[in-house]
Amino acid sequence: MRADRLLDLVALLRRHERLSAAHLARRLGVSRRTVLRDLDALSLSGVPVYAVHGRGGGFALVPGYRPERAGLTPGEATALFLPGGEAAAQALGRGAEFRSARGKLEAVLSDDVARSLGDLTRWLLVAPEGWGAPQEPPAWVPELAAAAARRRTVDVIYRAVGQQARTRRLQPFGLVLAGPTWYLLARRHDTGEQRTYRIDRVVAVAETGEEFAPVEVSLAQAWATARESLRSRGGVVVRVRVREETLPLVKYVLGLAGQVTEIVNAGAGLQEVTALARLGPTAGLLAGLGDRAEILDPPELRAAIVEISRANIAQYAD
Repeated sequence: MRADRLLDLVALLRRHERLSAAHLARRLGVSRRTVLRDLDALSLSGVPVYAVHGRGGGFALVPGYRPERAGLTPGEATALFLPGGEAAAQALGRGAEFRSARGKLEAVLSDDVARSLGDLTRWLLVAPEGWGAPQEPPAWVPELAAAAARRRTVDVIYRAVGQQARTRRLQPFGLVLAGPTWYLLARRHDTGEQRTYRIDRVVAVAETGEEFAPVEVSLAQAWATARESLRSRGGVVVRVRVREETLPLVKYVLGLAGQVTEIVNAGAGLQEVTALARLGPTAGLLAGLGDRAEILDPPELRAAIVEISRANIAQYAD
């Protein structure tokens, strides 16, 4: 939209003091002629933009200029304050509103602060996927987030590991992005019991129109409870070293038995994967990978894989 482009144009001039029309065109992804038309429109609307002629010239704003107010829409204000910043806003379908709100707020800051923000975005990047390949957020994140925000009961078709997809009626009260994986925290409609669901295993979502009462604990407390529940069911911290080409397979296998929590580059084409998973299922799944995965921790997982291997040798040695 042109209004957003004009805001971006003002923000660029305030960050860099003076820029050529060609440079502005490259930054905005439009033609030089479009930039010149936009500059004329800004000038006619009262924005004090002027041309600097000669070598090193370009266009600039009168020092100290800033719009009178930000003028955020309700949607922009909501997107701006989402925990997790632009990545979470983008996953929730609010990325454009987040960027628009940020541009409007930047426009009302002082020149020095606006320039420092430009420097910040040049050297700081938040990459929640770590060393793993970037992942598209699951398709049902926006719908589940909306239901949690409005406290609306939903019917979710969910495919658990090793099971057929079936419908569950849930009271969704929070979403968690843990590493590269999105989780839904919800209460079962029939029992009120708290459960955790991986959103990438959700097949479909339908709102029922029924509102549910607020959850008394915070989302952080509920997430801590979910993690402790996994540990109480035999969950252990697993560390595995793999080659980069085997990483997708190991992530998938560990995801079947628990959740991957960290991926670290170990150098020499190797990756170290940390997960919180159940010991028995993890041993059975990793045993089939052979030398494609080196188990670093815990020792009891290595021992379990040895026992599985011995049992296989005993059964199939002939």
